[in-house]
This record gives sequence, structure tokens and C-alpha cells, in this order.
Amino acid sequence: MLKKICIFLFLCSSALYAQEQPQPETNAGEPTVDVVLKIFKWGYSNAMIIPNPSGAGGGSAGQNAGDKLLELWYKNGDSYSKLNVSSGAFSKSIRYKGPQTIVFYSRDEIATDEGKKYNYRQVAKMTIPLGTDELFAMMMKTGRTVSFYPMNISPKALPKEKIAVINMTSQRIAIMVGGSPSFLGAGANKIFKPKKRGEMSVEMIIARMVDKKWTPVYHNNISTPKNARCIVLLYDPTNSKSPKFNVQLLTL
Repeated sequence: MLKKICIFLFLCSSALYAQEQPQPETNAGEPTVDVVLKIFKWGYSNAMIIPNPSGAGGGSAGQNAGDKLLELWYKNGDSYSKLNVSSGAFSKSIRYKGPQTIVFYSRDEIATDEGKKYNYRQVAKMTIPLGTDELFAMMMKTGRTVSFYPMNISPKALPKEKIAVINMTSQRIAIMVGGSPSFLGAGANKIFKPKKRGEMSVEMIIARMVDKKWTPVYHNNISTPKNARCIVLLYDPTNSKSPKFNVQLLTL
């Protein structure tokens, strides 16, 4: 009996000691990630409604004359790096090591007696999914707000000969890629493997609900480079009265 009591007291004291020890934290308890980022900046050549995956509604994006003046910075390690990306193009591959939530800032220059200094103001955040070593993110700007839509494109998730489709419209759609059917909600994405190795194109059919009926809004063959990883962006047309969707193909 005495032995059992001693063991019980030892276990209790060990548990209390473990609770009292400070636990390692990174950015308020966030885990760290090590990922290669590829950011595509929306070109604003067409208007669209940006869906909000959280269900809080969306905002409109259109031509923005001040877009060229937008400069974003992010913290990589102990220093700030500038996000260099042109409208309608990819950034260079960015190796990011840090907290799971990457914060983007604008930067104001301040003149002091000691020389130039900078004030960084938070503009946007992006949460990187855990277990991802390569991430695609579409970047959109509406007014003073910047939104990022990330997607895991690591070779295991999106190998060659596969096609990722991102529904950037504000509507739920029915889609068939090379004979593989699926439903996609607003802001959702899915990876298809419709091609046989060496094929250069694939048939894509898209329908949306109009007056409680599924109505075709896109039907075409999409040409895809051989041995390429592809991302297809679906978005609303400039003419809001048109039922058709616009399609843009990106290759990695």
C-alpha cells in the first residue's frame, strides 16, 4: 500500500512539474512552416466577384489604376522582404520559413536625424496549410484590401499530367474535366487527372444553376503543355448579364 501511495505522489508531482514548464511558442503558439510560395497577381483585366470561402460574402474586383503603386512586404526570418510580382504574372519562387500565418505589410519611409527609417503597417494575412512544401496563392486587390487564396501544389498533391481547377466565381458549379465530373462551391478547388500521358488537350464542360435548372456556361477543349502541372481559374465575365464564365490557364 505504501509503495502504491509513493508512486501516486510521484506521478502527481511529475504532472504538476510538466504543467509549470514554459512551452515553446512561435507567433502566439503557431507552428512554423518551410514552404516555397508561388504567388499569382490578378491582372484586373476583367471584373469579377471575389467569393469568400468563410461564407461572409464577397467583394468586387475590377480595373484598378493605382495597382502599380501597391508594394507589399513580408517578414522572412528577422528581416523584411519585398513581394515582387506584376499584375497578371507569377512572382519568383519564394522560400518562406516562419510562422504558419504569413503577414503582408505596406511600408512608409520616415526621415529621421539618423537617416531613413521605415514604418510597416499590416495589410493582409495568409494562412499556409500544414504539410505543404509548395503553395500556389492567387493575390487580389480591392481598394485598400488584399486577399490571398492559397492552394497546395506540392508534387504529391499536383503531379504532372494533373489539372487543378479553382472556382473564383460566386456560384456553385457542376464541372466535368475530361470525363471526370464534380461539384465546386464558390471559392473551392479540386484536382483532376483527366489526361492520358502525352495528350495535349482536355475537354472541359461547366454548368451553373439558372432558374432552378443546370445550364451549360462553358464547353471547350483546353490545350495543356506536355508534362506540365496546370491550374485553371474560373471567373465571372465583365458583362454581368452574360451567363458565360471566363477561363484562364496557368502552368507551373
